[in-house]
Amino acid sequence: MITEYTATGKPFIHYHAAHCESGVTSALFRNKGVDISEPMAFGIGSGIFFAHLPFMKSLGHPVSTFRSQPGAIFRKTVKRLGGEFVIKSFRDPKKGMDELRQVLRTGQVVGLKTNLYWLPYISERFRFNFGSHNLIVLREIENGFRISDPTFEYPVDCSAEGLQKARFARGPMEGSGYMYYPKTVKLNPDLREACIKGMKDSCNMMIRIPLPFFGVRGIRFLAKRVIQSEGKLGIDEARRNLGAVVRWLEEVGTGGSGFRYMYAAFFQEAAELFGSEDLAELSHEMTVIGDTWRDFSVMSARIIKQRNKPEETFAKAGGLMLICAGREENFFKNLDQVARKLKA
Repeated sequence: MITEYTATGKPFIHYHAAHCESGVTSALFRNKGVDISEPMAFGIGSGIFFAHLPFMKSLGHPVSTFRSQPGAIFRKTVKRLGGEFVIKSFRDPKKGMDELRQVLRTGQVVGLKTNLYWLPYISERFRFNFGSHNLIVLREIENGFRISDPTFEYPVDCSAEGLQKARFARGPMEGSGYMYYPKTVKLNPDLREACIKGMKDSCNMMIRIPLPFFGVRGIRFLAKRVIQSEGKLGIDEARRNLGAVVRWLEEVGTGGSGFRYMYAAFFQEAAELFGSEDLAELSHEMTVIGDTWRDFSVMSARIIKQRNKPEETFAKAGGLMLICAGREENFFKNLDQVARKLKA
């Protein structure tokens, strides 16, 4: 924890987080006096999800996401904890930057959605075109802004030009200057009710969307494509496609196994909150699911780099995904039953 300050001198505590949006959401609530952890924000905000979108491409490959739509964690968390929030986007970059400066002068810190590639404080070796990186702007400084980026250990400075480029970069998931912050929050929110709503919503998204691209159905859809990819695409293109899946899973801000571990941490906290052994068991099961996703990533990396053992094949990798699908289906069916029994 590192203490920073807003434009009016109010202290702000910078926390190093596992993921940008859940980290920003947690930090914004803590700044308003509501101490919720990053896993709690992730669970209340129904951050867990899966979708494979063959009709949406990034760097020539279909998009896979292991979390909910960008912005949803913040919106749902604020609503479920009984707060009011402000969300704005802009067509004109100048208006967007003027609005940011105006809000900062009041002492309010502001969450932004940015394109990672254009943030000048990020080393070039780690930059790539990802339009949904979240951060918090604390105050304006000379020629720029003081930033609390939850993926960094310490607050950083960002030039005004660089921040404007990052906010208004064109391309996939472009943010159009997207900014957000909680206007009011309940200082004593009903965490139990918020947790139950988050759990039920996640169950609906993972097992009740009837389309083949989303939730557990989406995992099975992608698994079958991985299994068939070598025969349909040839070994080189199959490796490239598999590499894209691993990139979404382990490197991009939609990371899958990491989110499964964070969701498990949410259930650890919820188990204590409700005094529920069922939730503690679900936490353990979600950890096992995260381990299985990680096994898939390790095997896939060997296949991609041509260092795989004879038994490590595309069919085997896709089979691990099918195991994940089965485990996640059982998990969310069990969670659906447990959530119905819980009392807020």
